[in-house]
Amino acid sequence: MEQQSWGTSMPVMLRTLRRRCLLALFAGVAAATIFGCGTQAYEHRLAETARYYEYRQRVDTALERNAWQQFGVELRAPKGFQEIPGPTEEGQHDARHPNFFRAPLPGLIGAWQGEVAVDIPNRDVSTMPAWIFVCTNHQRFLDKLSEPTITPHGLKEDLTNVLATELRYEPDTALNRWQYEEVRAPQGTPYVPRKTYEWIILDDERNIDGSRVRMEFRLVRFDVKEIQFCMLTVVPHEEVLDRRDWRRFYSAIDLTMENLVVSGDPPRAKSAAQSSGGGF
Repeated sequence: MEQQSWGTSMPVMLRTLRRRCLLALFAGVAAATIFGCGTQAYEHRLAETARYYEYRQRVDTALERNAWQQFGVELRAPKGFQEIPGPTEEGQHDARHPNFFRAPLPGLIGAWQGEVAVDIPNRDVSTMPAWIFVCTNHQRFLDKLSEPTITPHGLKEDLTNVLATELRYEPDTALNRWQYEEVRAPQGTPYVPRKTYEWIILDDERNIDGSRVRMEFRLVRFDVKEIQFCMLTVVPHEEVLDRRDWRRFYSAIDLTMENLVVSGDPPRAKSAAQSSGGGF
């Protein structure tokens, strides 16, 4: 009887042993899979972190560390560009407006000046000034409180009309549309919020430091809800601008736009007291 019982239980024991082996094998495979996926996820996060800090280093190398702030706009200017102070009293001359234009830039709230390398035949100069101007319709919203006929949304049209007149271009109209190029930034992994803006390049000769020089005017336009933001850069034309500085400057402008912050909320009366400066 005992031999019969022993013989009967042998298949059961073998099946149990085989099941345990299979379970151990499956457990090992599952552990290896989980461990492998975990390793891949960790390596992916590590690589992404490295790319992020590489981007931040590129931004900090190209742009001023402290962000200029006004009316809900936060802007990091290219390295080496110093802010031109605005008037401190009402009616005082505004040194931010370019002296190579007869008409003032509408909506001007900030301006910067720097130096770029140039190579001009028959001229003993190695650098020339370059400028960045920021215009918005913020002040128009405040002015509209006391003058209802003011139209805040006409800022872009007024600015392009000034540029057309000053630079001797046909006005931007329905019959003669200026051809803007659209940019969606940043490209690749977005370490900052994505935005879409447009730009156009104009050029003309200007009297700079007593000499006629061909200058390049790049107008950037960016809308955020009711706020119209425009940035005008003025640099020597690429035919005289050192190629290294040409790449450096416009790469920095691209990073400035990528990291630009613009609140879409129109200012209220209490926003008239503004401050410039701050940090990023």
